[in-house]
This record gives sequence, structure tokens and C-alpha cells, in this order.
Amino acid sequence: MTRKLFYLIPCLMMAMVTFTGCGDDNNDNDGPTGGVLSAEKSKEKLSEIGQNLINLVNADDHKQLAQVGDYFSEIVGSLEIREKANVQQMVHSLVAASQGDMAKVYAMAAVNNEMYQASDYYGIYTYNEDTEEWGYAESNSELALKFDYSDGQVAEIKIAATGATTDFTYDDVTVKIPAKLTATIKLGSTTLTSFEITTANVSSSPRKADITVNIDASGYKISTSVSATPQAVKANYSINIKGTEAIKGEAYLNGSNMTADEGSNENIGDRFKDARAVMNIMGEAAIVMQCSSYKELAHELEQVEDQYDNPTEMWGQSHGAAQATANVYKKYLNGSLTFGGSDEASATLAFQPYIDYSYTDGQGVKHEYWDTEPLLQFEDESLISFEDYFDAASGPFKSLADSFDALVRSFEGFVE
Repeated sequence: MTRKLFYLIPCLMMAMVTFTGCGDDNNDNDGPTGGVLSAEKSKEKLSEIGQNLINLVNADDHKQLAQVGDYFSEIVGSLEIREKANVQQMVHSLVAASQGDMAKVYAMAAVNNEMYQASDYYGIYTYNEDTEEWGYAESNSELALKFDYSDGQVAEIKIAATGATTDFTYDDVTVKIPAKLTATIKLGSTTLTSFEITTANVSSSPRKADITVNIDASGYKISTSVSATPQAVKANYSINIKGTEAIKGEAYLNGSNMTADEGSNENIGDRFKDARAVMNIMGEAAIVMQCSSYKELAHELEQVEDQYDNPTEMWGQSHGAAQATANVYKKYLNGSLTFGGSDEASATLAFQPYIDYSYTDGQGVKHEYWDTEPLLQFEDESLISFEDYFDAASGPFKSLADSFDALVRSFEGFVE
């Protein structure tokens, strides 16, 4: 199941991996803010957008949050609570999502989010530094973790589910999904981050759900919603940094019977049709990404995998496999980069094989591990690798590349 749904990622993710920039609406005297920019001007504009993001984000804004999370990880060992690893993972996810890890954000919007079962862990736990033990007090309304952090300040992590619950069955397990889940991490009187997750239209027959996640961490506000039905999966998100809407995007995948159980002899990829993703950055740059036929894309990628699945040319090792994958992507995926609200593309999406890793063994034989990478192709046919160009400008939102991977994987909970 995971391998088959993985092929959705290029359809939904490629548009979101690219530009995580924001900044002022500066007019370029050497060219229009809209319309087609030359290759040189396009690259300059991308560099400007990336630099604006770096200038907008201050890593120190989340320093205390990260430190509180790290300290909790140090002292959680003596916490006596059922499935302690789950509780530790909840706290880790709260911190990571607050720092802009979109993979964690979308994981919270999954129907199999462990945090929905917070009521299983209810209680008030207080850490004693002298004994290095956690005290316990009963609570039927929240999970609270309290500990002294520094300068007499008490850190407090709270998670609580409220409202009616709905039974949801997946993987032969039935869980109760609450109407609302809230969480906060505080240091003294300061709220370092707050979460609210709301669920609606949750059903096991047919499987469907609408889930919204809102996060506010020291002025960094992240909002996302995921809606899954048998006919469509839709997602949108926005990132607002201290009053500035930096990024806004949406994506959808159409199909039929998409959330039903997988048949024993079924190719689940046959259920999916087309996909589209749009991302807008402050009106300065926009990406549109489309997959014309997920069914055919998945089918041909599986053929590539089968062709190169042998001891001499395993997937991801040979140049041939990576080139064949690039050819399939080119056939079914198309994307464009525009500036200033224009509908005219200044760059389009391309793919090529590249050496992801290489080494020379003890016998002097060189081994190369190939993969396929997306690129931007400009009007002069010059190319820019996403990884080379955008990683340095991705700041705390470096996991946008993973966000739609997480969206796909969150959708797996609907299908057995």
C-alpha cells in the first residue's frame, strides 16, 4: 500500500517543494513584475525571494521552544506512563510542527494521528529534580506534563481532547477521533506554541474526514486542512509570519472509490485520476503543477521499478533506472513558474538523473547511486536544480518538500 501511494507524491508535492519565499513587493526597474522574465532576471528574482525569506525568519524566535522540548527528552526516561514512546513522540511533533516542519503538520491531519488518543494518557505529571522522578495526579480532562526549566520558571505541556468522539476503523483497529484537540507548551506565563485540531464529517463507511490544524508559535501561524472522500483528496495550507502571509497553497487529487479497502488482486493506482497543485508566494512567485494521469504515471513507474529490480541494476543505483524515471515524470508531470500574477511561464519543470551518492570500495571499484531530481528550465534552456538552489533559502520550512509526502501517507489510514 505504501509503495503504491508513494507515486502520488510527484503529483502533489513537486509544486510545493520549490519556493518557500516571501518578502516586499519590490518592482524591478529592469523588467516587469508580471509577464515572462528572462532567464537571468528569473534567477535574480528567485534569489531575491529566497533572501527575503531568510531575512523574515529569526531562528531565535523558537529557541526557547526547542530548548524546552530538548530538556523534556532528557527527563522523560523516568516518566511512568503507558506507551511512553507515544507521549514522547507527541511532544516532539508539537515542537517540530511549531518550527515549520510541514511533514509533522500534515501528520497531525491524518486520521491515524496518535494524538487523537490523548485521553488514554490523561493525568497530571510533575517532575521532581531532586528525586528525578515524576509525580502523578489524576485528571479526566487533560494530559499535563510539568517541570522546572530555568530561573524558577515552570514549563508545562498540555494536550486535551474535547467534544464528541467518532469511531473510525482502519487496519482492523477502531479508534475514537475527537471533535477537537488542543495543545499548548508554556514557559512560565508565556505560551510558546498553541495547537487546535478540529475534525468533522468523520465516517468509516464510506471512509472520509475533514481535518483542520491551526498552530500559533510566537507569531508564526500555520494552518492546514485536509479533506478526503472516496472521490477526492484536497489539501490547503498557509504560513503567516508575524502578520505577513508568506505562503498559500492548495492541491487536489481526483479519483473514484479511493478510500475503500484494497482488493486482493487490485492495482490501487487504477482508482486515481488527475492531480493539481498551486502555490502562491506573496504575489511574487507562483507554481502550478499538474499530473495528467496518476494511473498511467504509477503504472509506468512500476514498470521501471520491475525492470531495474535485479542485483546489477537495483532501483536508485543505476543511471538507466534514474533516466527511465525522469522520462516517466516528463511524460505525465508538467509545471510552471510565474512572477507577479502573470499566467505566462518564466520557467517550466524538467527532470534529470543525478549521482546521489558514490564511493570506492576496498578493491578500488567505484559505486554510484543514482536518483532523479526536478529542475527549473528557463527560456534560454538553462537548468537549475531545486536542491542546489532552494535548500539554502528554505529556512525553518525546509520540510515543505516532505509536506505532501506526509499528506499522502496520512491518507493511507483510509485504505487497508
